[in-house]
Amino acid sequence: MAESQATSRSNTPGALPMKRTLEEDHAPAVSSPLNPNPDAAARARPRAPPREQREKRETLKKREASTNTRASTPNPRSKRDGPTADSPMRYSIPEPKPGDYDAPKDGIFLSREPTPMVAPDGRTELKKPQDHAWNKKGYKYTHCVADPLFRHKQFYRQSDSKPYGPRMSHEDSDKWFHFDDSATIVTQEKGWRMGRGNVVAREGRAYFEVKVLRGIPVDGPKDPIDPKTGDTKPGPHIRVGWARREAPLDAPVGFDGYSYGVTDSRFEAQHRSRASKIFKPLPKGAKSKHMKPRPPHGRPGPVEYVSDEHIQEGDVIGLEIQLPSLALHRKVVEGIYNPAVDLGDGFDITGSRDPLEKPLDIIRDRIPVPYKGNFYFEQLDYQVTKAVDAYHDRGPVPKVHPSPNHEEVSVRSLPHSHIKVYKNGRETGIAFESLLAFLPPASVPSTEAVKAGARVGFDDGMVGYLPAISVFNGGVAQVNMGPDFWCPPDEIIKQREKVAQMQGSDAVETKVPEGRKLRAIGERYKEQIAEDVVWDIIDEVDFFVQDGGWEYKGEAPQDVAGKATPKARGFANPDENVGVEVGRRY
Repeated sequence: MAESQATSRSNTPGALPMKRTLEEDHAPAVSSPLNPNPDAAARARPRAPPREQREKRETLKKREASTNTRASTPNPRSKRDGPTADSPMRYSIPEPKPGDYDAPKDGIFLSREPTPMVAPDGRTELKKPQDHAWNKKGYKYTHCVADPLFRHKQFYRQSDSKPYGPRMSHEDSDKWFHFDDSATIVTQEKGWRMGRGNVVAREGRAYFEVKVLRGIPVDGPKDPIDPKTGDTKPGPHIRVGWARREAPLDAPVGFDGYSYGVTDSRFEAQHRSRASKIFKPLPKGAKSKHMKPRPPHGRPGPVEYVSDEHIQEGDVIGLEIQLPSLALHRKVVEGIYNPAVDLGDGFDITGSRDPLEKPLDIIRDRIPVPYKGNFYFEQLDYQVTKAVDAYHDRGPVPKVHPSPNHEEVSVRSLPHSHIKVYKNGRETGIAFESLLAFLPPASVPSTEAVKAGARVGFDDGMVGYLPAISVFNGGVAQVNMGPDFWCPPDEIIKQREKVAQMQGSDAVETKVPEGRKLRAIGERYKEQIAEDVVWDIIDEVDFFVQDGGWEYKGEAPQDVAGKATPKARGFANPDENVGVEVGRRY
């Protein structure tokens, strides 16, 4: 009895159950879809990451002992928001000397020795500029002067040299060019050289004239014949056209893709060193022997080519350029031009401005440098791009075909653009259509210039097409940029007559957009002066705000110490009479 009670007592659970050990594993021996990894070690929980050590900071008492508490407190005035728009670059230069505030000195012009060079009239002497900073490959120079009112802009503003007015530029012409006192008559005795004017066409329609004073003679052969040997010698020649700043000055206009020229021999259009015929478009469906692809769709249309003739001495050649509005131009270079939507030239009269249109912004990265007693703004200029270089390749088959929507922005063409030619006041025909776009980034600095500090994508206000004249072997030409033309086109004559009739009349004039009126390119001269003044003031206000406004007290003596006046990088020896180009080109 006692034995059975003991047995039953052992089977009865105790009051407190026994605790399982932590090492006990209840995983199945064989893996299954519900238990793919029965290994207990793999299923162990990951350990929590160790806590980071707290940074030990000094107490307030120690901070007060080491430095002033107010100095370590951030100043709310010094915290300003960054600029919302791009600004011109500022350079570390010393303040001008008292003599730098004087008016710019007149340029020096030297006669040719031993025999002076004169125009065909026998009275007008042509002289060569001396001690002028002419534009080189990679550098552009414009006159500037120190002005005490432009304190934050480093005291220098835009200026100009005599003679004042629309003319050929002394700085933007080849160094062998000779000029008269008005800088409208030019010549040189070397091979083909080019000079550009001081006014630029950026939008709308512009016109200028060139009179051939010495070139292909009216009577006699095109080129003179040596009486001793009977061989033909090269005679004087003239070419006229429109050129961009990238076009080289030691080549004729029309040499590459950056210029469009008209030759005196055979009166042909010249672009990329390829000659083509000037043509007159005929009405659709007209019978003609010649068909030419016409914009905007490139479909062949009937045309009449101008017969072979020459530009001879005494002829007046007029060149008209037509460009779309800058708003449409920006759409082309930004890659958002849609021919199905952007049907016009951008000069249509609208009630209000497009709110989505980007405002025009001019950024001029220039540094004032002294050269031969005058100061010039020096800037890294635009250079030839690889796409345009391939475009004017002399191969038998063109590699690049420009279009408004080309993948390469530098070879995008402008819709509603052309160059029209006049001869002695009579409209001859169209020489070029679909001109290349020029607004940045279609115009860019070279890779070396970017490494030297040039910035890409900024418009300096003088990007566009400039009047250009090329001279060969003693040719002499005279430019007339208006408004009093020798042989004005009929359209300009009618515009003047209409303005005269409207004066004092109550009649309502039909408004025509300014961009569609044919204007003298010389009218751009005063507009460019106004633009320079406005942008100089805008730059001064911009730097005034960056300097803290009225709190600016000027540079401290320790900031000015050690600054040296920069030298013209385009000339290796600015102390000699003739500048030599720097070996490294930008």
